[in-house]
Amino acid sequence: MNKSVEKDDKLEKNSSFPRSVLSVSRVEFGLREDNPEAKYCPLKLLVKDGKQLPSGLQGHVFIISATGSVDSKSRDDNKDIVFPSSDGFTPFYNGDGMVYRFDFDNLEEGVFLTTRIAKTPCYYADAATNKCQPNLRFKNRGIMRMSDELGIRNQLNTGFLPMKFSQEDNERLLITWDIGRPYEIDTKTLEAVTPVGWDRDWRAFNPLLAKLPLQPPFPFKLVQTSAHPCFDENTGEMFTVNSGRSLSTFIAQLRPVLYWAFGLIDSIRNPSPRGFQKAPDQKNFFQKLAAAFKQTIHLLWSLLQSFNIFANFVYVISWDGKEKINKWQVTHPNGCPIAIKQSMHQIGLTEDYVVLMDTAFKFLLEEILPAPNEPKYEEIEKWLSNLIDRPQLPDSTIYIVRRTDLKSDVKKVVARQVVIPRETTHFLTDYKNPNDQITLHLAHVCAWDVAEWIREIDFSNSDNNGGLPHMFGMTVGPLDISRMGCYVLDAKDAKQIKVARSDLTGVYADNQPNKYCQDTQTNGKEYCKYTWGPALYAYRENPPSGHFENIYWSFFGCWEDIFTEEGFQMYQNYKYRAIPADEVRQLTKKGIKSNLLRLHIADLDTLEANENRLQIQDAYEFDTGYFGNSPQFVPRAGGTGGYIVCVVYNGTDEQPDNGNEIWIFDAADLKSGPLCKLWHPQLNFGISVHTTWLSKIGKRTASYNIPVKQDYEYLVKQQPQEIQEFFNEWVYPKREPKDSGDCSVS
Repeated sequence: MNKSVEKDDKLEKNSSFPRSVLSVSRVEFGLREDNPEAKYCPLKLLVKDGKQLPSGLQGHVFIISATGSVDSKSRDDNKDIVFPSSDGFTPFYNGDGMVYRFDFDNLEEGVFLTTRIAKTPCYYADAATNKCQPNLRFKNRGIMRMSDELGIRNQLNTGFLPMKFSQEDNERLLITWDIGRPYEIDTKTLEAVTPVGWDRDWRAFNPLLAKLPLQPPFPFKLVQTSAHPCFDENTGEMFTVNSGRSLSTFIAQLRPVLYWAFGLIDSIRNPSPRGFQKAPDQKNFFQKLAAAFKQTIHLLWSLLQSFNIFANFVYVISWDGKEKINKWQVTHPNGCPIAIKQSMHQIGLTEDYVVLMDTAFKFLLEEILPAPNEPKYEEIEKWLSNLIDRPQLPDSTIYIVRRTDLKSDVKKVVARQVVIPRETTHFLTDYKNPNDQITLHLAHVCAWDVAEWIREIDFSNSDNNGGLPHMFGMTVGPLDISRMGCYVLDAKDAKQIKVARSDLTGVYADNQPNKYCQDTQTNGKEYCKYTWGPALYAYRENPPSGHFENIYWSFFGCWEDIFTEEGFQMYQNYKYRAIPADEVRQLTKKGIKSNLLRLHIADLDTLEANENRLQIQDAYEFDTGYFGNSPQFVPRAGGTGGYIVCVVYNGTDEQPDNGNEIWIFDAADLKSGPLCKLWHPQLNFGISVHTTWLSKIGKRTASYNIPVKQDYEYLVKQQPQEIQEFFNEWVYPKREPKDSGDCSVS
């Protein structure tokens, strides 16, 4: 069955993105005493090419990935392998979060892999409805997975946050994503143990996504937060956000309204029973009239609330790991609520400030409620997408909150605003802010819209892609060269934040003395070949200086098969375009390789006044057809320096290694290539995302815990009897049917 892609010349050109990212294993590996549901023991990884593991490796690397859903299409010859985005509509970041832990604590025995799906209460609801109660079933809707009766899944598939509280011996670990409460996991068993904060502590993204008119509230509401909360080990505080907004843009309502109309027409043409069976109506005429009037008032009130500009909100949340969460609503100086137009994918923290940003991971209503993935809607959906969709905002809007304002006796705090040219998804902050100087490290994702993904409607029926499967679900590629930025904000003025200094790198002209920004030529012009699509980052934790000296970045590069004409047209007139759009098209067709680099940030005291403090000092360019992702810094045991561990994809899942490997680099010498490569026939990643490293793991001993039944009971008791019984049978006991024959309740 297996065949090597080396013999397939279709995959030799640089523009062919590795198809191995399209499949993923949902198998859990682990000790049975830690995870009774584990199918196999921890996986001992193999070392390629007879090389040795670096002796200085230590601790445990955690990587997270979306791994499809309970109803994802599986491979014919192996039901454990699924193709999460094969429907042509679902993005790769819609799926259950799988935690991968690589143990480097006993190198004499080898490197072992333990995996586990983050099983929140809504996971058990998803599994049970898929097998046993299809009228409640969850379905993929863009970035979300939603049930019309139960609400929105919290899939926890994006990031981690280690937390070391002073009173505890071991680090605790949060698992996160953008649209759900963070959860704490046990670092040894990998079980998702408890959410942070009670459900009632978190405000829904919008009233309509917590409770539809004329229906009881969803048991699982949509909560928007940050995939990258922060922890201050000096004060023992975790910080995150809870945000939401009004649905006040009329055009964004076109899609759900139109599809509601199409659905109504279908139901008239093909009537069928749906939903809950209603008891015979015993009301008299006046009771019915009063009920209709009450429902009309309720409907109008719900719509007014949903479109009210005061539905915009941002809360800063703090938590000490043992008590209830604290929260403060953030406003402008005039008292109006802050409106986040895209998302708050990442926040920052310094010793005196919380840094909030409207990040370039746009979260639009047309993505929340997209079309059904049915062929009959395809042309309408394509027309609507072109009409409704918009590019991400070209600037980074930042809000600064002073930590001393976060007092227990106040409910609102004022933020000061500053706008930095060019958009950003990921950024880091120096912890130290001497003289109220805040240093930000931004990866400007110039004309790179990671919230857009490859869909079936992006291609005509005649496009067979050279016989290769389309990259459905994959994020689209960059449409301009990206810039890496370092900014110093002056926060001394009580009213206004100013940009005191800005440094940028990324365009070849900025780096002529820099040998790691060599030429990529188009029409005789030279551009840096490294800074195309800054994806994920790594760094050494807690530098003694309190500021970053080196940040490691993985870059996507440019690939012809994750280029779409719709995306190109949307960003053709990008505000800060550095490279002409037509030349970007040519560069993408030729291909720019994925790479891993080290960006050095010089101390300002060592520079002349106009000298750029940013320099690419080391880089590794992956071979044709290889894609590197999810770098993680691991400090070297018993010495200085360290290693970069990352995931590398190539070829297809039909290779003996599934096209998935773990590469280990010397962090001080990326250019020399990997020290060793790890693999296993059963190692099968989807697109991996963020990572973390812990020096040791241990059974969780913290007492903080929110019981599932007590958390949701106030919502469940408002539901019809069928849903109340469903929660008692499946969700509260964390019960998962293995097949349809397991649906009976003992």
